[in-house]
Formats: sequence, structure tokens, C-alpha cells
Amino acid sequence: SSRSQPSGVPAARPPRPWSGALCRVFFVPGSNHLACEGHATNRRVCAGGWWDGRSCAEQMARGLMMGCCKVAAALAVVPLAVILAALLEKPVVMELSSQATTAATEPETAIGAAAGVGAAPSDAPDAAEFGTAGHSGFGSGGMFDKIAFVYDSTNKWMSLGLDQFWRTTLIQDCMRLERDDRVMDLATGTADVSILAGARLQQLNGDAEAAADAVLGIDPSSEMLRRGVAKVETQGLKGVVRLVKGDAQNLTLVRGIDAQGTLASPTAGVAAASIDKISMAFGIRNVPDRAKAFREMRRVLRSRPSSRVCILEFSLPDGKSLLSRLARTFVTRVVPAIGRVATLGSGSVEYEYLEKSILKFPQPKDFARSMAQEGLPVHRITSFAFGAVHLYAAAPALAA
Repeated sequence: SSRSQPSGVPAARPPRPWSGALCRVFFVPGSNHLACEGHATNRRVCAGGWWDGRSCAEQMARGLMMGCCKVAAALAVVPLAVILAALLEKPVVMELSSQATTAATEPETAIGAAAGVGAAPSDAPDAAEFGTAGHSGFGSGGMFDKIAFVYDSTNKWMSLGLDQFWRTTLIQDCMRLERDDRVMDLATGTADVSILAGARLQQLNGDAEAAADAVLGIDPSSEMLRRGVAKVETQGLKGVVRLVKGDAQNLTLVRGIDAQGTLASPTAGVAAASIDKISMAFGIRNVPDRAKAFREMRRVLRSRPSSRVCILEFSLPDGKSLLSRLARTFVTRVVPAIGRVATLGSGSVEYEYLEKSILKFPQPKDFARSMAQEGLPVHRITSFAFGAVHLYAAAPALAA
């Protein structure tokens, strides 16, 4: 530069390669002024005044901003890559033979033993830890009452916005609804799947009257159901979708509920052989006795070739690929963190339970075997999000 060096500033050192984004800041000897060693030329500049058209504070702010941007960009690369990959991922479909789901083989992993499949591992869930559906334990209706106010929004964050795609796939590819079908949606929660099924049946039947009482949504959480009833009414599906409080392990008694959360007196539940299609999204993991729930599903399901049981559930990715390992980290670290932030700390224990319940859930083939043992052989497993979510398509075992 042709400009003279400011007084009090040491002479510039010879230029050298610069590896950082920020200037080196220091006090000018014998003064109260700050100086910084510039990014581009390594000159010591701006001793309290203007140098090359910029103040020292402006140069430091610019350098700090550049550094922060680079750090933020580096931190964002991996999550953005995972999200993009998840959005572009093609679901992996595995067709199963009847022998594959009924053979008495060893569990895939130590945490993969399902209830009723061989001996339970030492860290398997039990009623004391996971509670009983409809009461106050973890995974129960009482637990979901506490987090109902953030349930829908956290679902979207935790699934990277893919939760509705997974539910739509359950309806379209697994259930394959027909005009006169009667659907039961277990663990209906705030009724997302019930609403999708009701809208489809209303479309197939031409109007709401023809599709009256086509969908029965059942859940143990009153607060989730209250919000679900409001959503059903908003979608214009009142009369098509009916929500009731009940337990998947015992469907013989249910209680109606309205949008204010008022519960009706108990009434007779679901009759034997009265349902054509059964769905359950992200709920079977919370049932203390899964085998009992499967037997109830089989009891109410009609024995027809077109009958279906479609279960959507989280599981722990196997970690065999880079993206699978990242998905595994997302499930075990990010999901509980999102829950803590969304509930402002009030639901941190509940979302930690969510992580633990996923860790203890059976591996896909083990879970499929547990369904087959109760008369619901799985013929197809569809994997999403690099193994973090699976859709199990089953049909009733029919007499030869």
C-alpha cells in the first residue's frame, strides 16, 4: 500500500500463508488501541482509526462472521446429507415366505427377542418398567396425555417430515382399502391414520353416509383422542371415523369421547370377526404384552384373503452402512433432544423412554415371527429411513 504505517503499530511482518478465517487481535504497545493482523496481507492494521476503508471493529466482525459461517456450514453438511438421502431414499421391500416367519430359529440379536419368542434377554422390557396400557406407566395412555400438546409437531421433527409419507404408504400399499371395508386403527393417537383411512373410504364409497362408521380408532390416551376428535371434525369425517378409548390387549370394552375430552360410559367393544383391515402406527412398541394384542387382532379380524394387518414401527438401524449409522445416532441422540426442547423439559423423561423402547424393540424378522406365532404371518417388510422404520404387512392364517 502507498499509505503510511500508523504510528505506534509495529512494522508488518513478511507475508505468510494464512490458515485461519479471523484476524489476530492485540493491544498496541503504549496505547489503549486494539490492532489486528489482517487476513489477506498479514499487515497489522487499524490502530484505533480507519485503515483501507474499514475500522478495526468492522474487520474483526467480518472475520468472526466468516468463521462462524464456515463452522455452521461444516456442522450442517452431515445432517443435511442425511435429510436429503432420506428424502431420496427408495424404500427397501423384503418378501417373506411362510417358512421364514414361522420357523423356530434363534433371534437375530440379543435385543431382538420379542415377547413370546424364546427366552427374554436380560434387558427386555417388563410391565414394571413399561407400565400397563391405560394406566400411568411409561408407554401408557397417561404418559401420552402429558405430551399430547406437542405430539404432532415433534413427530414431524423427529421423522424429518416423512411421517405422513410412511402413513400414506401404510394406507395405499399395505391396507389396499376396498369400498365396504371396516377398519380398526389401534394406537390411533391424534387420528392421523384414521383420518387417512376415512378419507379414502369416503372417496371409494362416494359420500360420508355410505362410509358411516367405516373407521374405528382406539387409543388409551384421553388427551390424544380429544385432539384427534377435533381433527376428525375439522376434516369433515365425523360419522365416518369414530374414536374411542380402549386397550389393544383387550378390545371387549371401549369408551366414546368428544372434542372436549368427555368420556362416555363403557360399552361393548369390538366383536369377533367384524374388521377387514387393522392398522397400528408407532404403537405396538408401547404394548406391554404384544402377544395378547396380536391375539385380539386375530380375534376381531375376518378370515378373508383380502384381510390385512399393517403395523408401522420404529426399530434400531443395524449400522452396517454410514447412513445407517447416522440414522442410528439420530434415533438414540437427536430424538430425545428434540423431545426435551419441544416440551421445554417437561417431557424429557417421556422422550427418553421413546429412545429406550426403540432400543429394546425386536429386530424385523424376530418381530415378524412373533406375529406369525399368533396367527398373523407377515408376508412383506418394507424398510424406510435406512432401517429406522419398518412397515409389516400381515394377513390372517387361513384354514387349508
